[in-house]
Amino acid sequence: MPEKRIAQYKQIENDLLQKINLGYYKKDDLIPTEFELSNTYGVSRVTVRKATDNLVARGLLKRVAGVGTFVCHSSVTLNPSTIQGFSETMTNQGISVRTEVPTFTLMSAPANISSILRIEAGEPIYFIERIRYAGDAVFQFETTYMSSRLYPDISIQVLKNSKYKYFEQEKGLKIAYSNHTVTPLHPSKRIAKLFDISLDTPILQVANTTWLTNGQIMDYTVLTLNSPIYQLTYEKR
Repeated sequence: MPEKRIAQYKQIENDLLQKINLGYYKKDDLIPTEFELSNTYGVSRVTVRKATDNLVARGLLKRVAGVGTFVCHSSVTLNPSTIQGFSETMTNQGISVRTEVPTFTLMSAPANISSILRIEAGEPIYFIERIRYAGDAVFQFETTYMSSRLYPDISIQVLKNSKYKYFEQEKGLKIAYSNHTVTPLHPSKRIAKLFDISLDTPILQVANTTWLTNGQIMDYTVLTLNSPIYQLTYEKR
Protein backbone atom coordinates (compact mmCIF):
# COMPACT_ATOMS: atom_id res chain seq x y z
CA MET A 1 0.00 0.00 0.00
CA PRO A 2 1.49 3.39 -0.96
CA GLU A 3 2.36 5.72 1.89
CA LYS A 4 -0.28 8.37 2.52
CA ARG A 5 1.07 11.85 1.80
CA ILE A 6 0.34 14.70 4.19
CA ALA A 7 -1.15 17.75 2.47
CA GLN A 8 1.25 20.70 2.03
CA TYR A 9 -0.83 23.05 4.17
CA LYS A 10 -0.87 20.46 6.98
CA GLN A 11 2.92 20.08 6.81
CA ILE A 12 3.28 23.86 7.14
CA GLU A 13 0.74 23.96 9.96
CA ASN A 14 2.60 21.22 11.85
CA ASP A 15 5.96 22.93 11.27
CA LEU A 16 4.69 26.28 12.58
CA LEU A 17 3.07 24.48 15.50
CA GLN A 18 6.35 22.76 16.34
CA LYS A 19 8.18 26.10 16.25
CA ILE A 20 5.62 27.54 18.68
CA ASN A 21 5.88 24.51 20.97
CA LEU A 22 9.68 24.65 20.98
CA GLY A 23 9.72 28.38 21.71
CA TYR A 24 11.17 29.42 18.35
CA TYR A 25 8.11 31.66 18.09
CA LYS A 26 7.08 32.90 21.53
CA LYS A 27 3.95 34.59 22.82
CA ASP A 28 3.38 37.98 21.09
CA ASP A 29 6.03 37.25 18.44
CA LEU A 30 5.17 38.32 14.89
CA ILE A 31 5.54 35.34 12.56
CA PRO A 32 6.80 35.82 8.95
CA THR A 33 4.39 37.23 6.39
CA GLU A 34 2.45 35.00 4.00
CA PHE A 35 4.81 36.11 1.22
CA GLU A 36 7.87 35.14 3.29
CA LEU A 37 6.34 31.82 4.31
CA SER A 38 5.35 30.97 0.75
CA ASN A 39 8.97 31.55 -0.32
CA THR A 40 10.31 29.53 2.63
CA TYR A 41 8.09 26.52 1.94
CA GLY A 42 7.94 26.87 -1.84
CA VAL A 43 4.14 26.94 -1.95
CA SER A 44 1.42 29.42 -2.87
CA ARG A 45 0.13 32.06 -0.45
CA VAL A 46 -3.25 30.29 -0.58
CA THR A 47 -1.61 27.17 0.88
CA VAL A 48 0.12 29.23 3.57
CA ARG A 49 -3.15 30.99 4.42
CA LYS A 50 -4.92 27.63 4.85
CA ALA A 51 -2.21 26.51 7.30
CA THR A 52 -2.31 29.71 9.35
CA ASP A 53 -6.13 29.83 9.24
CA ASN A 54 -6.16 26.53 11.12
CA LEU A 55 -3.79 27.86 13.79
CA VAL A 56 -5.87 31.03 14.12
CA ALA A 57 -9.01 28.91 14.53
CA ARG A 58 -7.28 26.92 17.27
CA GLY A 59 -6.36 30.11 19.12
CA LEU A 60 -2.59 29.80 18.67
CA LEU A 61 -2.24 32.67 16.20
CA LYS A 62 -4.00 36.02 15.92
CA ARG A 63 -4.17 38.32 12.91
CA VAL A 64 -4.06 42.09 13.34
CA ALA A 65 -5.11 44.05 10.25
CA GLY A 66 -2.29 46.14 8.84
CA VAL A 67 0.26 44.66 11.26
CA GLY A 68 0.58 40.90 10.80
CA THR A 69 0.04 37.58 12.53
CA PHE A 70 1.07 37.10 16.15
CA VAL A 71 1.51 34.11 18.43
CA CYS A 72 -1.35 34.22 20.96
CA HIS A 73 0.15 31.85 23.50
CA SER A 74 2.65 29.09 23.86
CA SER A 75 1.60 25.52 24.61
CA VAL A 76 0.95 24.64 28.22
CA THR A 77 3.47 22.11 29.51
CA LEU A 78 3.19 18.98 31.62
CA ASN A 79 6.45 18.30 33.45
CA PRO A 80 6.58 14.77 34.90
CA SER A 81 9.63 15.53 37.06
CA THR A 82 7.20 16.22 39.91
CA ILE A 83 4.10 14.33 41.07
CA GLN A 84 1.38 16.83 40.25
CA GLY A 85 -2.16 16.38 38.97
CA PHE A 86 -3.74 18.14 36.01
CA SER A 87 -5.69 20.57 38.22
CA GLU A 88 -2.57 21.62 40.10
CA THR A 89 -0.55 21.97 36.89
CA MET A 90 -3.13 24.28 35.32
CA THR A 91 -3.84 26.26 38.48
CA ASN A 92 -0.13 26.97 38.91
CA GLN A 93 -0.13 28.45 35.40
CA GLY A 94 -3.19 30.61 36.11
CA ILE A 95 -5.58 28.56 33.99
CA SER A 96 -9.09 27.61 35.13
CA VAL A 97 -10.00 23.92 34.86
CA ARG A 98 -13.06 21.70 34.78
CA THR A 99 -13.61 17.99 34.35
CA GLU A 100 -16.34 15.93 32.71
CA VAL A 101 -16.79 12.26 33.65
CA PRO A 102 -18.60 10.55 30.73
CA THR A 103 -17.86 7.05 32.10
CA PHE A 104 -17.70 5.77 35.68
CA THR A 105 -18.54 2.10 36.02
CA LEU A 106 -17.51 -1.21 37.54
CA MET A 107 -15.96 -4.01 35.51
CA SER A 108 -14.05 -7.24 36.09
CA ALA A 109 -10.31 -6.67 35.87
CA PRO A 110 -8.85 -8.27 32.73
CA ALA A 111 -5.56 -10.13 33.18
CA ASN A 112 -3.31 -7.32 31.91
CA ILE A 113 -4.92 -4.66 34.10
CA SER A 114 -5.00 -6.88 37.20
CA SER A 115 -1.29 -7.53 36.69
CA ILE A 116 -0.57 -3.79 36.57
CA LEU A 117 -2.75 -3.06 39.63
CA ARG A 118 -1.30 -6.07 41.52
CA ILE A 119 -4.77 -7.51 42.23
CA GLU A 120 -6.54 -10.77 41.35
CA ALA A 121 -7.80 -11.24 37.79
CA GLY A 122 -11.56 -10.77 37.63
CA GLU A 123 -11.62 -8.59 40.76
CA PRO A 124 -14.03 -5.64 40.41
CA ILE A 125 -12.37 -2.38 39.39
CA TYR A 126 -13.49 1.08 38.37
CA PHE A 127 -13.32 1.98 34.71
CA ILE A 128 -13.25 5.76 34.41
CA GLU A 129 -13.08 8.21 31.52
CA ARG A 130 -12.43 11.88 32.21
CA ILE A 131 -12.30 14.85 29.84
CA ARG A 132 -10.08 17.61 31.23
CA TYR A 133 -10.64 21.20 30.15
CA ALA A 134 -8.29 24.15 30.60
CA GLY A 135 -10.19 27.32 29.86
CA ASP A 136 -12.59 26.40 27.05
CA ALA A 137 -10.32 23.84 25.37
CA VAL A 138 -10.01 20.08 25.89
CA PHE A 139 -6.42 19.48 26.96
CA GLN A 140 -6.50 15.86 28.02
CA PHE A 141 -8.56 12.68 27.84
CA GLU A 142 -8.02 10.12 30.60
CA THR A 143 -8.82 6.44 30.90
CA THR A 144 -8.34 5.12 34.43
CA TYR A 145 -8.44 1.69 36.10
CA MET A 146 -8.59 1.56 39.89
CA SER A 147 -9.37 -1.08 42.51
CA SER A 148 -12.87 -0.68 43.92
CA ARG A 149 -11.98 -2.98 46.84
CA LEU A 150 -9.13 -0.74 47.99
CA TYR A 151 -10.90 2.54 47.28
CA PRO A 152 -14.66 1.92 47.70
CA ASP A 153 -15.68 5.52 48.27
CA ILE A 154 -14.51 7.00 44.94
CA SER A 155 -17.36 9.03 43.44
CA ILE A 156 -18.08 11.22 40.43
CA GLN A 157 -17.70 14.26 42.69
CA VAL A 158 -14.17 13.13 43.58
CA LEU A 159 -13.39 12.52 39.92
CA LYS A 160 -14.59 15.98 38.89
CA ASN A 161 -11.86 17.40 41.08
CA SER A 162 -8.29 16.33 41.82
CA LYS A 163 -7.71 12.62 42.56
CA TYR A 164 -4.30 13.47 44.00
CA LYS A 165 -5.73 15.99 46.47
CA TYR A 166 -8.46 13.54 47.45
CA PHE A 167 -5.99 10.75 48.23
CA GLU A 168 -3.51 12.96 50.05
CA GLN A 169 -5.71 15.49 51.84
CA GLU A 170 -8.91 13.53 52.51
CA LYS A 171 -7.67 9.93 52.71
CA GLY A 172 -4.24 10.70 54.16
CA LEU A 173 -2.58 8.43 51.59
CA LYS A 174 0.65 9.90 50.25
CA ILE A 175 1.75 9.48 46.65
CA ALA A 176 5.26 8.09 46.33
CA TYR A 177 5.99 8.05 42.60
CA SER A 178 4.56 7.45 39.15
CA ASN A 179 5.94 5.30 36.34
CA HIS A 180 5.03 6.50 32.88
CA THR A 181 5.48 5.34 29.30
CA VAL A 182 5.13 7.84 26.45
CA THR A 183 3.87 6.79 23.01
CA PRO A 184 3.49 9.08 19.97
CA LEU A 185 0.51 8.27 17.79
CA HIS A 186 -2.22 9.64 15.54
CA PRO A 187 -5.62 10.20 17.14
CA SER A 188 -8.62 7.92 16.79
CA LYS A 189 -11.73 9.43 15.24
CA ARG A 190 -13.20 9.91 18.70
CA ILE A 191 -10.12 11.74 20.01
CA ALA A 192 -9.72 13.84 16.84
CA LYS A 193 -13.30 15.04 17.20
CA LEU A 194 -12.90 15.69 20.93
CA PHE A 195 -9.64 17.66 20.45
CA ASP A 196 -10.88 19.32 17.23
CA ILE A 197 -7.81 18.17 15.30
CA SER A 198 -7.28 16.24 12.08
CA LEU A 199 -6.61 12.50 12.02
CA ASP A 200 -3.02 13.10 10.85
CA THR A 201 -2.11 15.42 13.73
CA PRO A 202 0.58 13.77 15.91
CA ILE A 203 -0.28 13.53 19.61
CA LEU A 204 1.12 11.83 22.70
CA GLN A 205 -0.24 9.16 25.01
CA VAL A 206 1.21 8.73 28.51
CA ALA A 207 0.55 5.54 30.48
CA ASN A 208 0.91 6.19 34.23
CA THR A 209 1.06 3.74 37.11
CA THR A 210 0.92 5.70 40.38
CA TRP A 211 2.20 4.20 43.64
CA LEU A 212 1.37 5.24 47.20
CA THR A 213 3.89 5.28 50.05
CA ASN A 214 2.05 2.34 51.70
CA GLY A 215 3.04 0.16 48.73
CA GLN A 216 -0.39 0.09 47.10
CA ILE A 217 -1.03 1.16 43.54
CA MET A 218 -3.39 4.12 43.37
CA ASP A 219 -4.37 3.66 39.74
CA TYR A 220 -3.33 2.96 36.19
CA THR A 221 -4.21 5.86 33.90
CA VAL A 222 -3.66 6.44 30.20
CA LEU A 223 -3.48 10.15 29.39
CA THR A 224 -4.08 11.27 25.83
CA LEU A 225 -2.73 14.80 25.43
CA ASN A 226 -4.00 17.41 23.00
CA SER A 227 -0.38 17.90 22.02
CA PRO A 228 -0.88 20.93 19.75
CA ILE A 229 -1.78 22.93 22.88
CA TYR A 230 -0.54 20.73 25.75
CA GLN A 231 3.10 19.65 25.61
CA LEU A 232 5.04 17.08 27.59
CA THR A 233 8.44 18.35 28.78
CA TYR A 234 11.26 16.79 30.79
CA GLU A 235 13.82 18.32 33.10
CA LYS A 236 16.85 16.20 33.94
CA ARG A 237 18.99 17.01 36.97
